[in-house]
Amino acid sequence: MARSEIMQKIEHLSEERERLLVREGTHRAGAGDHRRLADIDHALGVLWDLRRRELAGEYVGLDEDFLDRYVVSPGDDAPNDYRWAR
Repeated sequence: MARSEIMQKIEHLSEERERLLVREGTHRAGAGDHRRLADIDHALGVLWDLRRRELAGEYVGLDEDFLDRYVVSPGDDAPNDYRWAR
């Protein structure tokens, strides 16, 4: 069975995440690494949701701006320090 485009992206980002975590574990990670880890974690959450939808039989296409559709406002009653936009 061929791996889907979504699954390939998940695997690629997971490998990158592991490399960054190893660097962080040796205290060699910089601020850019920490930001990248946060971006990867967000992307993986979105991709796993897309994968679940794909497995459920829904047609899911992975285009260049797949994250844009998944930034959701927390609403007007969110705490002041809540950050949702990237």
